[in-house]
Amino acid sequence: MSDNTNCSIVAKKTLVHRASTKVSSKTNKHSFTKKSSTSTKNTNLSSKPRSVQVNSMAAINRNFRDKGFSRDTRKLLRASWRSGTKQDYTSKFKKFNCWCSERKKDPYSANLADCADFLTSLYTSGLQYRTIAGYRSMLSSLLSPIDNIPIGQHPYISRLLKGVFNSRPPKVKLVPEWDLHKILDMLQKSPFEPLREAEIKFVTYKVIFLTAITTFRRCSDLQALRIGEGFVNVQSRGITFLRPGLSKQDRQNHYGSKIFVPCFKDNKKLDPKRAIAIYLKRTEKVRKDEGKLFLSLVKPFKPVSSQTIARWIVNTFKMAYGEDDFF
Repeated sequence: MSDNTNCSIVAKKTLVHRASTKVSSKTNKHSFTKKSSTSTKNTNLSSKPRSVQVNSMAAINRNFRDKGFSRDTRKLLRASWRSGTKQDYTSKFKKFNCWCSERKKDPYSANLADCADFLTSLYTSGLQYRTIAGYRSMLSSLLSPIDNIPIGQHPYISRLLKGVFNSRPPKVKLVPEWDLHKILDMLQKSPFEPLREAEIKFVTYKVIFLTAITTFRRCSDLQALRIGEGFVNVQSRGITFLRPGLSKQDRQNHYGSKIFVPCFKDNKKLDPKRAIAIYLKRTEKVRKDEGKLFLSLVKPFKPVSSQTIARWIVNTFKMAYGEDDFF
């Protein structure tokens, strides 16, 4: 169910170079069983509820502004959320806003019972525990604390999520068993070898797979790899990449880790360093000064997304096992 609703090329490429605060003037001090007159005034809005900002960052900025933070400070505070989190919260807040509008409630003045009912509605609609927990995080970030406790940490909300977990435990999917040697054997034969003559699709699949299994990095990290000066260093023992930007796992006390692709001199057909060098040579004419390492297989040969890289890895599995046998 969707969360969103409608309300030497090597040398040429320099490989030789080495929150929340009070939003309303009304306070949200309510329990599950008793609502004050203030609650009634806040939730029983007119038949046409006032327009609200459904962008999550706009809602967060409003909280920070009401707290008295300057514009520059608010900008840095908003930057504490990664772009992916911002997009996720915007989608989730839009759904919360639609839920409130249907009940003629102000989303910024939602009380504890409103938040609990919203999360319960997600459960009754069939959403899983992890998805509902994501909505709890969104509410906790965008709305004011209740009883001086962030919404997501309130004892009643915590108990509600525990009830969701017990009533609908997360589903565990078994990962299909696979044999690395089977795939490596395939990569040493046609259509992957000889690599300099192979179809570019198979060259790409092989480079992606070898890079993935030798670096143990996420597809998003592989997608971000660049080949320009300052981002890569070639040594006899392998290639070291410096990932631009932040990885998903990067934190204040752990960031900027290098990505090392080793050289396998004993088996050139499985040498990821060799594969990368040949890949760069084969894609030289379509790069157009593009700094990203991995490019699309079709015109205009733009940098690929992490989802595309993941699909290429899956396609490599399918070639080794057959789609029916592996999936």
